[in-house]
Amino acid sequence: MIKIMGQFRYKIVVFALFLTLSCHKKTQNTTDVKTTTKSENTTFANDSLSIDLVALQKQGNLKNTTLITVYDDPVYHSTKRYEALSLSKLLETHTAIKNLEANKYQIIFECEDGYKPMMSLEKFIAVKSFLAVRDADAPKGELWSKIIKDGHEMKAAPFYLVYQGVSTKDTDLKWPYNLIKIHLIPNSQNIVLLFPKDDTKAQVGFELFNKNCVTCHAINKIGGNMGPELNYPKSITEYWDTNQLKAFIKNPASFRDRVKMPTPANLNNKEIDEIVYYLEYMANHKL
Repeated sequence: MIKIMGQFRYKIVVFALFLTLSCHKKTQNTTDVKTTTKSENTTFANDSLSIDLVALQKQGNLKNTTLITVYDDPVYHSTKRYEALSLSKLLETHTAIKNLEANKYQIIFECEDGYKPMMSLEKFIAVKSFLAVRDADAPKGELWSKIIKDGHEMKAAPFYLVYQGVSTKDTDLKWPYNLIKIHLIPNSQNIVLLFPKDDTKAQVGFELFNKNCVTCHAINKIGGNMGPELNYPKSITEYWDTNQLKAFIKNPASFRDRVKMPTPANLNNKEIDEIVYYLEYMANHKL
């Protein structure tokens, strides 16, 4: 009888030990799952190459603004005050910008009207940029003052990219208004694809096109869509007379009433010729 009771007690001890170890193992697994989930969510918040500014505003992420002053604003052509946020900090919070090699990326600003200016990411991070969410000098009851460009009234809302401490004559800096999204794109995905590697003369035209035209016009579906695509499926040089095309670029308003394309005051005849030469080159390098 004593021997039987001893065996029974031994089995109870072993069973209790098994339950203890099992429960401890389950607790460890549950903790690991929670830690992994938290880590994945944190990574997801900072690994994007694009941000939707309108969505961020709806989520309440664009409230902590500061009043800033911009002297010689190139859009309003006056000193202006804006309620704004640091754009570099916004990108650091919501994108993977801190982990990118800046010299290998472009930053693209997508506007509601199809305007898509782009610039070197390296250039962008070297300056002090702000996302203006409201015009502090706007008429009472309005968020923004009117923008009049080439006789047309333009929409500033919902956002406007501005800078402090920069020259407004620096055409490499983009000041897009009507801004809705921002994208960080590897050079290999856009500009490199449009670069004429085997023609040095076309390369001059490419640089001019990239600086003056790609914000509104796409080539092979790369660029803005405010104006027409210039190369696909047909190049504009295939259905426009070359001399007429050059004359149009020089003075769009002499061809079309209420044309949105501005007169390129910073381009001379030689540079327009070089742009057209580049367009002719790209006619043989379609998608």
